[in-house]
Amino acid sequence: MPVHDGDKAEVRADRRRVWHTPWLPVLLGVLCYLNSLTGGFVYDDYPLVEANPRIRTLTDPRAIWLTDWWRPAEEDESGNPRRDRLYRPLTLFTFALNYAVGGLKPVGYHATNVALHAAVCGLVWLATRRLLGDPSVATVAGVLFAVHPVHVEAVANIVGRAEVLAAGFLLLGILVLRPSDQVLGKQRIILAALAFLLALFAKETAICYPLIAALVLAERAAAWSLRRRVLYAACLLAPLLVYLPLRYVALEGKLFRAQPADDLMNPLVTAPLGERLLAALTILGHYTRLLLVPQRLSCDYGLAIVDPSRGVTGMTVLGLLTAVGGLLGLVAGLLRPAWRPVTLLCGMLIASYVLISNTVLLIGVSLAERLFYWPSVPALMLVALGLVSFWRRGCAAGGLLAPRRRLLGVLGGLLLAALGLRTVVRNMDWADNLTLFEQDVATYPQGAHLNACYASAMLQVARETGDPAERERLLLRARRHLDAAVAIAPSFVQALTAGGQVRAQLGDRDGARIWLERALWLRPGDREARRTLARLQQSDPNTAGRLEALQAAVEQRPDDVEGLLALGNALMEAGHFLEARRPLERAATLAPADARVLRQFAKSLLFPELDERAVTFFQRAAALDPDDWETHVNLTALLSKTDPAGALAHAKRAMQLRPDDERVQINMAEALALNGQVAEALERLRRIETRLSPDDPRRAMLRARVARLEQDRR
Repeated sequence: MPVHDGDKAEVRADRRRVWHTPWLPVLLGVLCYLNSLTGGFVYDDYPLVEANPRIRTLTDPRAIWLTDWWRPAEEDESGNPRRDRLYRPLTLFTFALNYAVGGLKPVGYHATNVALHAAVCGLVWLATRRLLGDPSVATVAGVLFAVHPVHVEAVANIVGRAEVLAAGFLLLGILVLRPSDQVLGKQRIILAALAFLLALFAKETAICYPLIAALVLAERAAAWSLRRRVLYAACLLAPLLVYLPLRYVALEGKLFRAQPADDLMNPLVTAPLGERLLAALTILGHYTRLLLVPQRLSCDYGLAIVDPSRGVTGMTVLGLLTAVGGLLGLVAGLLRPAWRPVTLLCGMLIASYVLISNTVLLIGVSLAERLFYWPSVPALMLVALGLVSFWRRGCAAGGLLAPRRRLLGVLGGLLLAALGLRTVVRNMDWADNLTLFEQDVATYPQGAHLNACYASAMLQVARETGDPAERERLLLRARRHLDAAVAIAPSFVQALTAGGQVRAQLGDRDGARIWLERALWLRPGDREARRTLARLQQSDPNTAGRLEALQAAVEQRPDDVEGLLALGNALMEAGHFLEARRPLERAATLAPADARVLRQFAKSLLFPELDERAVTFFQRAAALDPDDWETHVNLTALLSKTDPAGALAHAKRAMQLRPDDERVQINMAEALALNGQVAEALERLRRIETRLSPDDPRRAMLRARVARLEQDRR
């Protein structure tokens, strides 16, 4: 029986309907990430999942809903004042659910991430269909989103779940505002507000939703009364009245971090204004490259992968072209109604990108692939819209490329396959820390943090291996990468400390001391450096014998001030600060007018945790011996937060006593800055920097401090 042309057309239409449904993106989203199920805990998964006591209970809501995201990783807040102030209780709650079901087996956490990503892929299809009204564009957008490698960090890395959850709820919020029956009542506005609140609880970048909602509703809202607009706007913003107070309480009276981010992870924090603005375009160029050519991927884009001082680069030019294109797309719909979908998507992309762009607010990282998970939704919708329009114009019957339609279709399929294959391969990189950092260091060998992380992963393997030859090989490789990290970032304290530890394990005691002392010069309170230095002292038989002799002498003459002082000094040199406090406190009681004793007891109160009595005893020592410069240096630092004027007075006295000491000069500059004399502080810091040798790690520290003071002054 012959088949008529009408029947053929109907068959083709049926086939298209089969393909143009959400199931294809969902299926591809699962297939591309199946091999991530074999991965373990990687990178930030360790502090936030494996070692996080808060996710091990569902009966204490305060542990999850009223605490900082990073609390388990940063038990001593004073040790890292620049740590991110983040509040993501819903994401933590899902980790707790995973733990309740399967404990700490990574496969359950990974399976949840894959399932959530698959759901988001389906939501991308539905949202594109609702916004643009074209199932073909929806299918292309959903498929591109499902297979794109830029999403690996958000899906294969367990803590990337925050991105996936936030994106899912944002998409639900969009779907609620664009109902298929075109009826938008108060119930839907309330549901949209609930989706917004849940997205905020997943990750703070969801703050962009009100602006996106305004764009989605713009055309329809033009016909509304002013009262209705105000009512709906109030409903959509109401979740902030819940979220912000909870965030404030959870972050212990703060909404953001107390100090700027660390320049190691975000080099823009120390960049002058001009370099920072230029770097914002460079970062946009990196995101554009990741979207279009995701060949080179990395879990870290800190110093010096992103280097603001390099000026205009290829990525800067690409970022500028992207910015110009985005602005043109934003106004296109105002000129031609047919371009309104482009304007909508460009507006959504800009609204989604602002918070992660480092323009309005400096965040914890310069850029990160996981941060692009949600902004890639409108970006890939735009790409899909362009591809489908190109296909219909150029490849339809009579089109210029119609004869090559089949070839272009094959090439398109191969491109999708290549993207999916890159995703599958990248999943394998996220199997464990050693594999991840080895691959990423090979991609970006100039990354200071990457080199240090790779060395840390090798040290972990070295601790677990029973083969001495393999252990030595790993230690030597770790030392090489730590050397590279410090060469890139001379004031990288963690790398200096780790470098000292590696040298100690390799038997290079002198080299270990040099590296650990450099770390302590930069950060006197660094516990790990002090502990390692103390272990070096303990392993010295002369130190052990001396301590035994001094302890025996004190037992024979418990009221001998000199003996108590000698024992306290020896214990402090060996890193036993807590043990040193007992003989030194006894000596201070016996000799309350001896400045030496009071000063040494005050020093023992500084570490490992600051004792409030340190200020009192340093002040008593200064009153008895006003010509001891070290006492004034310590008081300058201790009074900097509570009494800036007093800190400046002690800094000036220290300068009179020891004007050529660099530590005294730096303290003087800091005290001047605290008291509003920033110009003089900057001048002093610049003078100190010019006198240091080019390879001195303090140069980088001073340069960063100068940049931060200049930025604050602006």
